[in-house]
Amino acid sequence: MDLDLGATSLPLWIMLPSTFVLILAFLVFAFFRAPTLRARLVLFVPWFRYLLTFFHSVTFQPAVAGLSWMALTSSAVFLAGIMIVRRRDLLRKRLLPIYTMISVILLSGLANHNIGGTVDAAVKFGYLLVISILVFESLNEVGEQRMSRLMLWPFIMPFAFLGLSVLLGVAKNSESDGSISYIGGYSHESGFSIVLATCFVIACFTTSLPRLIRRGILISCIAGIILANYRTTMLAIIPLVLVLANQEMLAPFRPSQRRVIIVATAALSLLCFAALAWIFRERFADMASAFEPWDRLLKPPYEYSRDDRELFSGRAYIWSAYIYSWTQAGTVNHLLGLGANSWVGVFPIYAHNTLVSSLYEYGPLGVVALIYLWSSTLFAALKVRQGPRALLVAANISFIILNMATMPHWMIEGDILYGFIVGYTLYFLYRPQTAPLGKPASANQRRERNVGLAPAPVGRTRSS
Repeated sequence: MDLDLGATSLPLWIMLPSTFVLILAFLVFAFFRAPTLRARLVLFVPWFRYLLTFFHSVTFQPAVAGLSWMALTSSAVFLAGIMIVRRRDLLRKRLLPIYTMISVILLSGLANHNIGGTVDAAVKFGYLLVISILVFESLNEVGEQRMSRLMLWPFIMPFAFLGLSVLLGVAKNSESDGSISYIGGYSHESGFSIVLATCFVIACFTTSLPRLIRRGILISCIAGIILANYRTTMLAIIPLVLVLANQEMLAPFRPSQRRVIIVATAALSLLCFAALAWIFRERFADMASAFEPWDRLLKPPYEYSRDDRELFSGRAYIWSAYIYSWTQAGTVNHLLGLGANSWVGVFPIYAHNTLVSSLYEYGPLGVVALIYLWSSTLFAALKVRQGPRALLVAANISFIILNMATMPHWMIEGDILYGFIVGYTLYFLYRPQTAPLGKPASANQRRERNVGLAPAPVGRTRSS
């Protein structure tokens, strides 16, 4: 559950007093101002995770039964969330894909007699389930804009430590091209960049903030992701950035004028994308050469040359090794994989692709279950009628892209990010639709509101 690959921590003389001040700021300005228990838990979960990870030299150490302090706290958060969320929300049809994924994990674990890894993986998706429901419920209870503003406060600590790492010159040099990453002493640049991407997603929906403050937060998130220097997150966030930028440029114009302006903004977006591609051309140079010739990546791992093994920061070789190893397994493994976390002790590092990892660990059933999960949330975003549909779709696409070269579901940070995306998607999908004056809601709208699997209690209506 943890990834600590040579991260460079901030010095304690600045980290400890800064942490104390930041904890007080979070408690005073956010946690105690949240009006409901579920809202407070939504704020506490990411904030506490980020806090513990900044002290990874202690929290990643084994505590009980080989589990780290981080793993124990994640399990505790999952159990607390399950007890706090409403039962009827646990039974929503839109959450069935998460239950399907957990079922496949359990089935694979049973077939492979794998207990420890199965529990760990199931808890992570249970964590995703809890976060999704808590975000959905708190948005309904507190209100979209007020809750969104509060949900930005857990990120004050990551940004503060990022700023300190830049000022103090505390950076991590782990890339083969010699580039460095500023991650504020976090455990790894992948997790830290996902933290900033989560803040960016929330800020996209916090439209009640003053324009300058909101744009400052959004720009800070993008700048932070660039400083974190994790290529996968930099690429994944592009769809959401493009949609947001185009919406910001179209906002001052009347709807009747926007058809003409759309062409101009689309052209400007392409120019900006081309400029960024030129600026970061050296950082992404190996991606262009990876397909020359076209079959350079389509071969068993033992056929990879020394140069081929460096493609995509070694990812192509890693993917090939996982897929080839799965093909050499037994018949049961071809269907259900080799079990959750079965790569540990076999490969030196995780697969860096969620689909490849699912094939190895859970077989084709796991791949299908994962695609079912992503596509169901994406289609739910497409069905939103009154709300930021384009932003929701872009956020879902960005998360899917993120899974193609790293494994956010393997990191709690990634499950927090997707939990917020799922929670916002459900909120805007089930938010009461405003019908025109004198016109009742359509049958489709009524069906969308009645989403519970269980019948409503007598004398009460089912809440949507």
